[in-house]
Amino acid sequence: MLGTFKTFFKKKEIDPNSDSDSEFYEHEPSSNPNFLTDQKKIQSLLKEIEQASPLCTITFEGSTEKFSSSILDIQLDNKQIILDELLPAHGNSLLKNTTKLKLSTLHKGIHLAFKLEHMTSGSSRGITYYKTEIPDRVFYPQRRTSPRIQITSMSIPFSGISERTQVSIGGLVYDLSRGGVGVSCPNNIARFQRGDLLKNCRITIDDQTINFDLAVRFVKTSSGTRKTLVGGYFENIPSKSKNKIERFVAAIEREEIRNRKQQSSDFMLE
Repeated sequence: MLGTFKTFFKKKEIDPNSDSDSEFYEHEPSSNPNFLTDQKKIQSLLKEIEQASPLCTITFEGSTEKFSSSILDIQLDNKQIILDELLPAHGNSLLKNTTKLKLSTLHKGIHLAFKLEHMTSGSSRGITYYKTEIPDRVFYPQRRTSPRIQITSMSIPFSGISERTQVSIGGLVYDLSRGGVGVSCPNNIARFQRGDLLKNCRITIDDQTINFDLAVRFVKTSSGTRKTLVGGYFENIPSKSKNKIERFVAAIEREEIRNRKQQSSDFMLE
């Protein structure tokens, strides 16, 4: 269903996830190596993120509350970015009363973030979306080497059952956040659609089984590999399992920060 939905559009150290990152909203020199300002590079980067469909974190200026969304489309001709509706749902009401938000996500093991302003909303088949101009700069602290912890390298298995088709599916986790998970499946035998609910989902982290339901937010099938990427948000997840995921994600983020600091130190010594 996401494919149909997307055709509707024609297709110093800074922590970008920090709630106190007030500097994100201040002017930064274009020469800052942590920021991309070249529009062609920004557009290329955003198209890569759109194709990978990672879960994104949305925060509002002046608030510490975090929401989840995803990039539905990057319209290069119109220079617009299209975002999915926010979860939890009350974030959509907050969005109507603000002029600025920050989107952050993980791409190729690197945290990136950018500011969006003056969002306008629309609806397609009852699904809300938001659009605005592609940002003129992106916080993207690239390094010449990036020994990051990749979820894909951990081979975390996933299993679940489509509530709509009652077909069991399996795959490997490729993206994990505090609010949801992305899974790579060998095929689409369950005929996934955006809006589906996957029941009795299960992943194993550090020998602990995590059970939850998954509300599907995007579905993409690669014509080359025939693999299907399915991503969504946790539902009906026990608090113990939620806490385990939060600790796991926090540990990965701490490791990335340590690696980034070490790379910065090594760079200064060269």
